[in-house]
Amino acid sequence: MKTKPIMLRTMLLACVFLFVATATSALAMSEELIGTVVKTDNGAALSTDAGEYLILGKDLESYTGDTVAVTGDVEVGAMAKTIRVASVSILDINPVIKSPAAEETMHHKG
Repeated sequence: MKTKPIMLRTMLLACVFLFVATATSALAMSEELIGTVVKTDNGAALSTDAGEYLILGKDLESYTGDTVAVTGDVEVGAMAKTIRVASVSILDINPVIKSPAAEETMHHKG
């Protein structure tokens, strides 16, 4: 009756593999997100096209209203999405807009 121990070992290995695969998928993934820092009842959050991510690890409330690129570990939980910030940089996405009068003056200086 050697089939029972072999079958038992195979089932045990399958269970261990499944556990490891499930645990690994729950780990945080390092990503770069771009969005606007907003204040929420739970603290600062990053508002992106994919939703709001509660900011952990750094106080970014002074960046409220700024568009930033945040790199960090992202976790999507049952109650909220979070990003544990490793680095942040402010993005200058507002191009300089010249008035038509200024453009006309520049062309006539010749």
